[in-house]
Amino acid sequence: MTSPFDAFDASLSAATVQVFGERAVLRPRVSSQYAERAADEDRHQQAVTGVFSAGPAESSLKGSASSGDFAGTTRVATLTSAFWIAADVVTTLSARPVKGDTIILSGRDGCPVYTITRVEPSDRGDLNFILVREDQPT
Repeated sequence: MTSPFDAFDASLSAATVQVFGERAVLRPRVSSQYAERAADEDRHQQAVTGVFSAGPAESSLKGSASSGDFAGTTRVATLTSAFWIAADVVTTLSARPVKGDTIILSGRDGCPVYTITRVEPSDRGDLNFILVREDQPT
């Protein structure tokens, strides 16, 4: 039996996907040391709908330096990218995505490809993928 909170969460997730969602292709890959990642034959490529987000972020390097005018820690400006899929989409996946798989944003110009660097599940059943953009061969 679902609680009123479960129903509210499901309706909120559906509304979020309806407003901000976009189609993407989840492409599983096999990773091995000293070899280029190849398609995973045991897990199939699958179209999913989710919410992509990217925004500025800042990372601090461990340690500190102090000499002259440059006292303090080093900060690096970065761009954080993520792709979120709702719990109802997660249940339709043929296999759970893992680090090294790719997300292809097929609805965007140039179909940018992102590698999943971390999979963050929630206690509600949805998944958030932390991404890094892949370089495309020229």
